[in-house]
Amino acid sequence: MKRPFWRTLAWRLTLAFVLVSALALGTVGLIAAATTRSEFRAFLGEQAQATLLADVQNYWQAHGTLQGYRPPQPERHDGEGGPPPQGAGRGGPFISFSPWIVLDTGRRAVYATPDVTPGQRVTDRPAIPITVNGQTIGSLVPSGRQLHPDRRGEEFLARTARALGWAMLGAAGLAVGMGLLVARTLLQPLEELRRRIRALQRGEAPAPLQQSSTDEFGEVLEAFGEMHQDVLRNQQARRQLTADIAHDLNTPLSVIAGTLEGILDGTFQPTPQRLERLYRETRHVAQLVNDLRFLALADAGELQIHRQPTDVATLIGEAVANFREVAQRQGVTLDTVLETPAPTVSLDRVRITQVLQNLLSNALRHTSPGGRVNVSVRADQGQLTVRVEDTGSGIAPEHLPHVFDRLYRADPSRSSGGSGLGLSICRSIVEAHGGHIQLSSTPGVGTTVTFALPTT
Repeated sequence: MKRPFWRTLAWRLTLAFVLVSALALGTVGLIAAATTRSEFRAFLGEQAQATLLADVQNYWQAHGTLQGYRPPQPERHDGEGGPPPQGAGRGGPFISFSPWIVLDTGRRAVYATPDVTPGQRVTDRPAIPITVNGQTIGSLVPSGRQLHPDRRGEEFLARTARALGWAMLGAAGLAVGMGLLVARTLLQPLEELRRRIRALQRGEAPAPLQQSSTDEFGEVLEAFGEMHQDVLRNQQARRQLTADIAHDLNTPLSVIAGTLEGILDGTFQPTPQRLERLYRETRHVAQLVNDLRFLALADAGELQIHRQPTDVATLIGEAVANFREVAQRQGVTLDTVLETPAPTVSLDRVRITQVLQNLLSNALRHTSPGGRVNVSVRADQGQLTVRVEDTGSGIAPEHLPHVFDRLYRADPSRSSGGSGLGLSICRSIVEAHGGHIQLSSTPGVGTTVTFALPTT
């Protein structure tokens, strides 16, 4: 069922993107507005100071004194605090509401302000000297009143605020679009991953991966694609194993059942030859069951290794001797080479013999008459290395990475002749001894299996 958009991760990412952008834009907008107003007022103050200085200098040049000087009054607006300005024709004494006070050379106020009377000395404020032709004629000190912008200044600030507001709205809209785009870009790999998970649940083969990014999401998709392939391959291998086991069990059991039925109804006589064949088929079934049980123990980590000091040369000699007759019947030369004196190693004699039997059986099975199988042994640097080399048909390169995988067959067309467990069993035994095993092969040339065990 498709979930509502407001419950999706895309909505959450977009909302987070918008909220962060709105917070940043709001902060920047408030700071910009406050800074603009502050700087504009500073500009007005500097302008008022320059205007007042020029006016005082002109007055002094015209009258030779500051006596009787009255500064120009700033434009006032409704709502500004303080009494209205007074002057000639206003019914009262002159009171200046300028942000500056003009002092004479004795630092006495030239005119009245709300907090200073004419002639009052003002010495507690920083002064700016007023000079004419190098002569100091007085000074300016701040009156303490705040200079408000006039009507044009207020209009300028209002236009600036509107422009800033529109810019913030545009940026917010852009943030929404960018949030949706980023959310879609980030979540596209997750959507692809979701589709692939559904395909895996349905048992479908994965579609080719369209690698759109090389970031962590791309790596996750690539890893999942590889896992998907592995799962399908393992499922196919399990199905093949089930078919192989069913075939391998059905064939001997059918022979056993048919022979016993014939003996019971008198069709066959229980001759030694028939009983021997029944025994061989029973052994085959028992061996298959034992292999499966062995792998189950290895999977559970319960494989028991019973180590004992073992003469490696004797062990390998006995294992090779058991296959000499088979090699002679096939017309294959079977040799043993001791490259260095074989030491005595603590190992599980039965399990290592099982490894050698599996490797020799595989080598002889795939080597044509006139071919050769060599078993070489070398002890060096605390490690015993055993190599089984044949001149058989070899293995195709695409199968080499999987030859030790359980349930894997290099030749899927073979529906009988083994369950593909031999090399898996060999690897489990060697690794249980703390060693490692590897295989190399060239089609048409032969195969070499090498396993190494620690000697200490």
